[in-house]
Amino acid sequence: MIKRLFLSVTLMLAVTVTFGQELSKEELKAQKRQKKALMSLIGDAEKAILDNPAGAIDALRPALEGDHSSLVANESYLWYVLANAKLGVMNQELLKAQEGQSYDEKKVYLYCHDLFKHLALCDSLDNVPDEKGRVKPQYSDQIKKMLLDNWSHLFNGGAYFYNAGDYKNAYNLFDMFVVSAKFPRLAEFDLMNAPGMIENIRLAALYSVNSATEAEDFSAALKHIDLAVQDSANAMNAYQLKAQAQSQLGDTVAWINTLKECSQMFPNNPYFYQNLIQYYDSNNKRNEMIAFADEMIAKDPRNVFFLYVKGYMAAQEQNWDKAIEEYKKALEVDPNYESAILNLSICYLQKAQEYRNSEASTKVTDKAKIAKDKEILDGYYRAALPLCEKMRQLYPDDSSKWSYGLAQCYSFLGMEKEFNEIEKYLPKD
Repeated sequence: MIKRLFLSVTLMLAVTVTFGQELSKEELKAQKRQKKALMSLIGDAEKAILDNPAGAIDALRPALEGDHSSLVANESYLWYVLANAKLGVMNQELLKAQEGQSYDEKKVYLYCHDLFKHLALCDSLDNVPDEKGRVKPQYSDQIKKMLLDNWSHLFNGGAYFYNAGDYKNAYNLFDMFVVSAKFPRLAEFDLMNAPGMIENIRLAALYSVNSATEAEDFSAALKHIDLAVQDSANAMNAYQLKAQAQSQLGDTVAWINTLKECSQMFPNNPYFYQNLIQYYDSNNKRNEMIAFADEMIAKDPRNVFFLYVKGYMAAQEQNWDKAIEEYKKALEVDPNYESAILNLSICYLQKAQEYRNSEASTKVTDKAKIAKDKEILDGYYRAALPLCEKMRQLYPDDSSKWSYGLAQCYSFLGMEKEFNEIEKYLPKD
Protein backbone atom coordinates (compact mmCIF):
# COMPACT_ATOMS: atom_id res chain seq x y z
CA MET A 1 0.00 0.00 0.00
CA ILE A 2 2.78 2.42 0.87
CA LYS A 3 4.64 1.92 -2.38
CA ARG A 4 1.51 2.40 -4.46
CA LEU A 5 0.57 5.53 -2.51
CA PHE A 6 4.09 6.92 -2.96
CA LEU A 7 3.94 6.55 -6.74
CA SER A 8 0.44 7.87 -7.19
CA VAL A 9 1.05 11.00 -5.14
CA THR A 10 4.32 11.66 -6.92
CA LEU A 11 2.54 11.57 -10.27
CA MET A 12 -0.19 13.87 -9.07
CA LEU A 13 2.34 16.37 -7.73
CA ALA A 14 3.99 16.64 -11.12
CA VAL A 15 1.76 19.65 -11.83
CA THR A 16 4.01 22.70 -11.68
CA VAL A 17 3.05 25.81 -9.74
CA THR A 18 5.23 28.91 -9.67
CA PHE A 19 5.73 30.12 -6.09
CA GLY A 20 6.50 33.67 -5.04
CA GLN A 21 4.08 35.10 -7.59
CA GLU A 22 0.40 36.05 -7.37
CA LEU A 23 -1.55 32.88 -8.05
CA SER A 24 -4.61 32.53 -10.21
CA LYS A 25 -7.76 30.89 -8.90
CA GLU A 26 -6.88 27.72 -10.77
CA GLU A 27 -3.40 27.68 -9.30
CA LEU A 28 -4.79 28.19 -5.80
CA LYS A 29 -7.16 25.31 -6.34
CA ALA A 30 -4.26 23.19 -7.57
CA GLN A 31 -2.31 24.02 -4.42
CA LYS A 32 -5.22 23.02 -2.22
CA ARG A 33 -5.54 19.74 -4.06
CA GLN A 34 -1.82 19.12 -3.72
CA LYS A 35 -1.84 19.91 -0.03
CA LYS A 36 -4.87 17.67 0.48
CA ALA A 37 -3.06 14.87 -1.31
CA LEU A 38 0.02 15.33 0.84
CA MET A 39 -2.04 15.37 4.04
CA SER A 40 -3.73 12.18 2.86
CA LEU A 41 -0.31 10.66 2.23
CA ILE A 42 0.77 11.59 5.76
CA GLY A 43 -2.37 10.00 7.17
CA ASP A 44 -1.76 6.76 5.27
CA ALA A 45 1.87 6.74 6.40
CA GLU A 46 0.72 7.07 10.01
CA LYS A 47 -1.51 4.01 9.61
CA ALA A 48 1.41 2.00 8.26
CA ILE A 49 3.81 2.79 11.12
CA LEU A 50 2.79 -0.13 13.32
CA ASP A 51 3.56 -2.76 10.68
CA ASN A 52 6.17 -1.02 8.55
CA PRO A 53 7.73 2.09 10.11
CA ALA A 54 10.64 2.13 7.62
CA GLY A 55 8.14 2.04 4.76
CA ALA A 56 6.23 4.89 6.37
CA ILE A 57 9.40 7.00 6.37
CA ASP A 58 9.93 6.30 2.68
CA ALA A 59 6.30 7.14 1.89
CA LEU A 60 6.69 10.53 3.58
CA ARG A 61 9.49 11.64 1.27
CA PRO A 62 7.22 13.60 -1.13
CA ALA A 63 5.97 15.58 1.87
CA LEU A 64 9.53 16.20 3.03
CA GLU A 65 11.56 16.54 -0.14
CA GLY A 66 9.13 16.86 -3.04
CA ASP A 67 8.60 19.95 -5.16
CA HIS A 68 5.54 20.91 -3.11
CA SER A 69 6.77 19.89 0.35
CA SER A 70 6.57 23.54 1.45
CA LEU A 71 2.78 23.20 1.42
CA VAL A 72 2.92 20.98 4.52
CA ALA A 73 6.25 22.01 6.04
CA ASN A 74 4.43 23.97 8.76
CA GLU A 75 2.00 21.20 9.61
CA SER A 76 2.73 19.80 13.06
CA TYR A 77 1.00 16.60 11.93
CA LEU A 78 3.79 15.87 9.40
CA TRP A 79 6.51 16.05 12.02
CA TYR A 80 4.47 14.10 14.55
CA VAL A 81 4.00 11.24 12.08
CA LEU A 82 7.65 11.32 11.00
CA ALA A 83 8.77 11.25 14.63
CA ASN A 84 6.57 8.22 15.31
CA ALA A 85 7.89 6.46 12.22
CA LYS A 86 11.50 7.03 13.31
CA LEU A 87 10.58 5.82 16.80
CA GLY A 88 9.00 2.73 15.29
CA VAL A 89 12.26 1.84 13.55
CA MET A 90 14.18 2.48 16.77
CA ASN A 91 11.88 0.21 18.75
CA GLN A 92 12.23 -2.58 16.19
CA GLU A 93 16.02 -2.46 16.51
CA LEU A 94 15.92 -2.23 20.31
CA LEU A 95 13.64 -5.26 20.43
CA LYS A 96 16.23 -7.20 18.46
CA ALA A 97 18.83 -6.17 21.01
CA GLN A 98 16.65 -7.35 23.89
CA GLU A 99 16.21 -10.70 22.17
CA GLY A 100 19.94 -11.10 21.71
CA GLN A 101 19.85 -10.57 17.95
CA SER A 102 22.20 -8.37 15.98
CA TYR A 103 20.78 -4.89 15.55
CA ASP A 104 21.68 -1.57 14.00
CA GLU A 105 22.82 0.39 17.04
CA LYS A 106 24.08 3.27 14.93
CA LYS A 107 20.66 3.72 13.32
CA VAL A 108 18.98 3.71 16.74
CA TYR A 109 21.05 6.67 17.89
CA LEU A 110 20.90 8.61 14.62
CA TYR A 111 17.13 8.19 14.51
CA CYS A 112 16.91 9.22 18.16
CA HIS A 113 18.59 12.49 17.29
CA ASP A 114 16.14 12.92 14.41
CA LEU A 115 13.27 12.04 16.74
CA PHE A 116 14.09 14.90 19.08
CA LYS A 117 14.50 17.33 16.17
CA HIS A 118 11.13 16.35 14.74
CA LEU A 119 9.40 16.52 18.12
CA ALA A 120 10.85 19.96 18.84
CA LEU A 121 9.56 21.26 15.51
CA CYS A 122 6.20 19.52 15.96
CA ASP A 123 5.78 21.05 19.41
CA SER A 124 6.68 24.52 18.13
CA LEU A 125 4.18 24.34 15.28
CA ASP A 126 1.59 22.73 17.51
CA ASN A 127 1.63 25.81 19.74
CA VAL A 128 1.29 28.46 17.01
CA PRO A 129 -1.82 30.59 17.62
CA ASP A 130 -4.63 30.22 15.06
CA GLU A 131 -6.16 33.14 13.18
CA LYS A 132 -8.12 34.05 16.30
CA GLY A 133 -5.05 33.99 18.54
CA ARG A 134 -5.98 30.71 20.21
CA VAL A 135 -3.43 28.02 21.00
CA LYS A 136 -4.86 24.51 20.84
CA PRO A 137 -2.00 21.99 20.96
CA GLN A 138 -2.87 18.43 19.97
CA TYR A 139 0.29 16.51 20.73
CA SER A 140 1.69 17.87 24.01
CA ASP A 141 1.16 14.73 26.07
CA GLN A 142 2.44 12.40 23.37
CA ILE A 143 5.50 14.56 22.80
CA LYS A 144 6.29 14.64 26.51
CA LYS A 145 6.12 10.85 26.75
CA MET A 146 8.32 10.27 23.71
CA LEU A 147 10.90 12.75 24.97
CA LEU A 148 11.08 11.22 28.44
CA ASP A 149 11.12 7.63 27.20
CA ASN A 150 14.02 8.24 24.83
CA TRP A 151 16.08 10.96 26.48
CA SER A 152 18.71 8.55 27.83
CA HIS A 153 19.32 7.20 24.31
CA LEU A 154 20.83 10.58 23.42
CA PHE A 155 23.51 10.25 26.10
CA ASN A 156 24.18 6.62 25.24
CA GLY A 157 24.39 7.54 21.56
CA GLY A 158 26.88 10.27 22.30
CA ALA A 159 29.04 7.77 24.17
CA TYR A 160 28.70 5.24 21.33
CA PHE A 161 29.93 7.66 18.69
CA TYR A 162 32.58 9.18 20.97
CA ASN A 163 34.11 5.78 21.66
CA ALA A 164 34.03 5.04 17.93
CA GLY A 165 35.91 8.26 17.15
CA ASP A 166 32.93 9.72 15.27
CA TYR A 167 33.14 13.07 17.04
CA LYS A 168 30.73 14.95 14.81
CA ASN A 169 27.85 12.60 15.60
CA ALA A 170 28.99 12.36 19.22
CA TYR A 171 28.68 16.13 19.48
CA ASN A 172 25.22 16.10 17.89
CA LEU A 173 23.91 13.54 20.39
CA PHE A 174 25.46 15.13 23.49
CA ASP A 175 24.35 18.56 22.32
CA MET A 176 20.77 17.37 21.87
CA PHE A 177 20.83 15.73 25.31
CA VAL A 178 21.70 19.10 26.87
CA VAL A 179 19.43 21.22 24.67
CA SER A 180 16.39 18.99 25.04
CA ALA A 181 16.52 19.26 28.82
CA LYS A 182 15.07 22.74 28.29
CA PHE A 183 12.34 21.70 25.84
CA PRO A 184 8.95 23.18 26.84
CA ARG A 185 7.32 19.76 27.31
CA LEU A 186 10.00 18.89 29.87
CA ALA A 187 9.88 22.20 31.73
CA GLU A 188 7.73 20.82 34.55
CA PHE A 189 10.51 18.37 35.45
CA ASP A 190 13.10 21.17 35.85
CA LEU A 191 15.84 18.81 34.69
CA MET A 192 18.50 21.51 34.82
CA ASN A 193 18.12 21.65 38.61
CA ALA A 194 17.01 18.12 39.40
CA PRO A 195 19.44 16.15 41.59
CA GLY A 196 20.79 13.19 39.69
CA MET A 197 19.87 14.80 36.35
CA ILE A 198 21.93 17.97 36.36
CA GLU A 199 25.10 15.92 36.93
CA ASN A 200 24.42 13.94 33.76
CA ILE A 201 23.62 17.11 31.84
CA ARG A 202 26.90 18.69 32.92
CA LEU A 203 28.78 15.55 31.93
CA ALA A 204 27.06 15.54 28.54
CA ALA A 205 28.00 19.21 28.17
CA LEU A 206 31.63 18.33 28.90
CA TYR A 207 31.63 15.59 26.30
CA SER A 208 29.96 17.87 23.78
CA VAL A 209 32.85 20.29 24.28
CA ASN A 210 35.39 17.51 23.98
CA SER A 211 33.72 16.04 20.88
CA ALA A 212 33.53 19.41 19.15
CA THR A 213 37.19 20.03 19.97
CA GLU A 214 38.19 16.67 18.51
CA ALA A 215 36.13 17.54 15.42
CA GLU A 216 37.90 20.94 15.30
CA ASP A 217 34.58 22.77 15.49
CA PHE A 218 35.74 25.28 18.06
CA SER A 219 32.64 27.48 17.93
CA ALA A 220 30.52 24.45 18.82
CA ALA A 221 32.99 23.62 21.59
CA LEU A 222 31.99 26.80 23.40
CA LYS A 223 28.22 26.25 23.13
CA HIS A 224 27.86 24.38 26.44
CA ILE A 225 31.14 25.38 28.07
CA ASP A 226 29.46 27.21 30.96
CA LEU A 227 27.69 23.99 31.92
CA ALA A 228 30.76 21.84 31.35
CA VAL A 229 32.92 23.80 33.79
CA GLN A 230 30.31 23.16 36.50
CA ASP A 231 31.22 19.47 36.45
CA SER A 232 33.50 19.70 39.48
CA ALA A 233 35.33 16.45 38.78
CA ASN A 234 36.31 17.62 35.29
CA ALA A 235 36.28 21.41 35.63
CA MET A 236 40.00 21.81 35.01
CA ASN A 237 39.80 19.84 31.75
CA ALA A 238 36.74 21.82 30.69
CA TYR A 239 38.50 25.14 31.27
CA GLN A 240 41.49 23.88 29.31
CA LEU A 241 39.21 23.04 26.37
CA LYS A 242 37.64 26.49 26.72
CA ALA A 243 41.02 28.18 26.49
CA GLN A 244 41.98 26.01 23.54
CA ALA A 245 38.82 26.91 21.64
CA GLN A 246 39.25 30.63 22.32
CA SER A 247 42.82 30.44 21.09
CA GLN A 248 41.85 28.59 17.92
CA LEU A 249 39.10 31.12 17.22
CA GLY A 250 41.58 33.97 17.58
CA ASP A 251 39.75 35.53 20.53
CA THR A 252 42.94 36.63 22.27
CA VAL A 253 41.26 38.80 24.91
CA ALA A 254 38.94 36.01 26.05
CA TRP A 255 41.79 33.49 25.89
CA ILE A 256 44.08 35.58 28.09
CA ASN A 257 41.27 36.21 30.59
CA THR A 258 40.62 32.47 30.81
CA LEU A 259 44.32 31.76 31.31
CA LYS A 260 44.50 34.38 34.05
CA GLU A 261 41.42 33.05 35.80
CA CYS A 262 42.55 29.44 35.61
CA SER A 263 46.11 30.17 36.66
CA GLN A 264 44.61 31.14 40.00
CA MET A 265 42.05 28.34 40.12
CA PHE A 266 44.46 25.55 39.10
CA PRO A 267 47.97 26.68 40.07
CA ASN A 268 49.37 23.16 39.70
CA ASN A 269 48.27 22.77 36.09
CA PRO A 270 51.11 24.08 33.90
CA TYR A 271 48.87 24.43 30.83
CA PHE A 272 47.38 27.71 31.97
CA TYR A 273 50.38 29.52 33.38
CA GLN A 274 52.77 28.24 30.74
CA ASN A 275 50.54 29.56 27.96
CA LEU A 276 50.08 32.81 29.84
CA ILE A 277 53.81 33.26 30.37
CA GLN A 278 54.58 32.28 26.78
CA TYR A 279 52.09 34.84 25.47
CA TYR A 280 53.50 37.72 27.50
CA ASP A 281 57.05 36.61 26.87
CA SER A 282 56.74 36.09 23.10
CA ASN A 283 54.87 39.38 22.69
CA ASN A 284 57.46 41.27 24.76
CA LYS A 285 54.90 42.10 27.41
CA ARG A 286 56.84 41.01 30.48
CA ASN A 287 56.00 44.23 32.29
CA GLU A 288 52.30 43.51 31.84
CA MET A 289 52.80 40.02 33.23
CA ILE A 290 54.72 41.36 36.21
CA ALA A 291 52.04 44.02 36.80
CA PHE A 292 49.37 41.32 36.75
CA ALA A 293 51.43 39.18 39.12
CA ASP A 294 51.83 42.14 41.50
CA GLU A 295 48.08 42.71 41.36
CA MET A 296 47.40 39.10 42.30
CA ILE A 297 50.02 39.10 45.05
CA ALA A 298 48.48 42.26 46.51
CA LYS A 299 45.21 40.35 46.79
CA ASP A 300 46.91 37.27 48.17
CA PRO A 301 50.52 37.67 49.38
CA ARG A 302 50.81 33.89 49.60
CA ASN A 303 49.87 33.27 45.98
CA VAL A 304 52.74 30.96 45.16
CA PHE A 305 52.15 30.88 41.43
CA PHE A 306 52.51 34.62 40.92
CA LEU A 307 55.51 34.77 43.24
CA TYR A 308 56.99 32.15 40.95
CA VAL A 309 56.03 34.14 37.86
CA LYS A 310 58.00 37.16 39.07
CA GLY A 311 61.01 34.92 39.48
CA TYR A 312 60.52 33.43 36.05
CA MET A 313 60.26 36.84 34.38
CA ALA A 314 63.43 38.00 36.11
CA ALA A 315 65.21 34.84 34.99
CA GLN A 316 64.15 35.48 31.39
CA GLU A 317 66.06 38.75 31.61
CA GLN A 318 68.99 36.87 33.21
CA ASN A 319 68.57 38.89 36.39
CA TRP A 320 69.56 35.89 38.48
CA ASP A 321 69.67 37.68 41.83
CA LYS A 322 66.13 39.03 41.41
CA ALA A 323 64.93 35.64 40.22
CA ILE A 324 66.52 33.94 43.25
CA GLU A 325 64.80 36.43 45.54
CA GLU A 326 61.36 35.76 44.03
CA TYR A 327 61.79 31.98 43.85
CA LYS A 328 62.74 31.92 47.52
CA LYS A 329 59.56 33.83 48.35
CA ALA A 330 57.56 31.22 46.48
CA LEU A 331 59.27 28.40 48.36
CA GLU A 332 58.60 30.07 51.69
CA VAL A 333 54.92 29.68 50.87
CA ASP A 334 55.22 26.18 49.40
CA PRO A 335 58.55 24.38 49.99
CA ASN A 336 57.49 21.70 47.51
CA TYR A 337 56.61 24.00 44.60
CA GLU A 338 58.43 22.03 41.93
CA SER A 339 58.85 24.72 39.28
CA ALA A 340 60.39 27.10 41.80
CA ILE A 341 62.73 24.40 43.12
CA LEU A 342 63.95 23.50 39.64
CA ASN A 343 64.36 27.07 38.42
CA LEU A 344 66.03 28.25 41.62
CA SER A 345 68.67 25.52 41.18
CA ILE A 346 69.16 26.66 37.58
CA CYS A 347 69.70 30.24 38.76
CA TYR A 348 72.52 29.17 41.11
CA LEU A 349 74.13 27.05 38.41
CA GLN A 350 73.88 29.93 35.93
CA LYS A 351 75.52 32.32 38.39
CA ALA A 352 78.29 29.78 38.93
CA GLN A 353 78.80 29.36 35.19
CA GLU A 354 78.87 33.10 34.55
CA TYR A 355 81.31 33.65 37.41
CA ARG A 356 83.63 30.97 36.07
CA ASN A 357 83.48 32.45 32.58
CA SER A 358 84.01 36.09 33.49
CA GLU A 359 85.50 36.52 36.96
CA ALA A 360 87.36 33.39 38.06
CA SER A 361 91.14 33.66 37.88
CA THR A 362 92.96 31.69 35.21
CA LYS A 363 96.42 32.27 36.76
CA VAL A 364 97.74 29.25 38.61
CA THR A 365 99.98 31.49 40.70
CA ASP A 366 97.16 33.71 41.89
CA LYS A 367 96.43 31.49 44.89
CA ALA A 368 94.53 34.06 46.92
CA LYS A 369 92.15 34.77 44.03
CA ILE A 370 91.73 31.08 43.28
CA ALA A 371 90.85 30.45 46.94
CA LYS A 372 88.33 33.30 46.84
CA ASP A 373 86.86 32.00 43.56
CA LYS A 374 86.47 28.53 45.04
CA GLU A 375 84.71 29.94 48.08
CA ILE A 376 82.22 31.85 45.89
CA LEU A 377 81.64 28.94 43.54
CA ASP A 378 81.27 26.55 46.46
CA GLY A 379 78.48 28.78 47.70
CA TYR A 380 76.61 28.58 44.40
CA TYR A 381 76.96 24.82 43.99
CA ARG A 382 76.13 24.09 47.63
CA ALA A 383 73.01 26.23 47.28
CA ALA A 384 72.00 24.33 44.14
CA LEU A 385 72.79 20.86 45.52
CA PRO A 386 69.83 20.32 47.89
CA LEU A 387 67.47 21.72 45.25
CA CYS A 388 68.70 19.23 42.65
CA GLU A 389 68.48 16.43 45.21
CA LYS A 390 64.91 17.47 46.03
CA MET A 391 63.99 17.26 42.35
CA ARG A 392 65.41 13.74 42.30
CA GLN A 393 63.19 12.82 45.25
CA LEU A 394 60.15 14.28 43.52
CA TYR A 395 60.93 12.76 40.09
CA PRO A 396 63.02 9.65 40.61
CA ASP A 397 62.01 8.30 37.20
CA ASP A 398 62.65 11.51 35.26
CA SER A 399 66.38 12.08 35.40
CA SER A 400 66.18 14.96 32.91
CA LYS A 401 64.99 17.16 35.78
CA TRP A 402 67.98 16.57 38.04
CA SER A 403 70.87 14.54 36.56
CA TYR A 404 72.73 17.39 34.85
CA GLY A 405 72.40 19.75 37.82
CA LEU A 406 73.55 17.10 40.29
CA ALA A 407 76.46 16.20 38.05
CA GLN A 408 77.70 19.80 38.06
CA CYS A 409 77.38 20.05 41.84
CA TYR A 410 79.03 16.70 42.57
CA SER A 411 81.82 17.38 40.11
CA PHE A 412 82.78 20.80 41.43
CA LEU A 413 82.36 19.85 45.09
CA GLY A 414 84.61 16.79 44.67
CA MET A 415 81.86 14.31 45.52
CA GLU A 416 83.32 11.55 43.37
CA LYS A 417 81.26 8.67 44.75
CA GLU A 418 78.00 10.51 44.21
CA PHE A 419 79.05 11.62 40.74
CA ASN A 420 79.87 8.06 39.70
CA GLU A 421 76.48 6.87 40.92
CA ILE A 422 74.52 9.28 38.73
CA GLU A 423 76.81 9.30 35.71
CA LYS A 424 74.67 6.60 34.09
CA TYR A 425 71.72 8.99 34.06
CA LEU A 426 73.52 11.68 32.09
CA PRO A 427 72.57 12.10 28.41
CA LYS A 428 74.95 10.29 26.10
CA ASP A 429 76.62 12.44 23.42
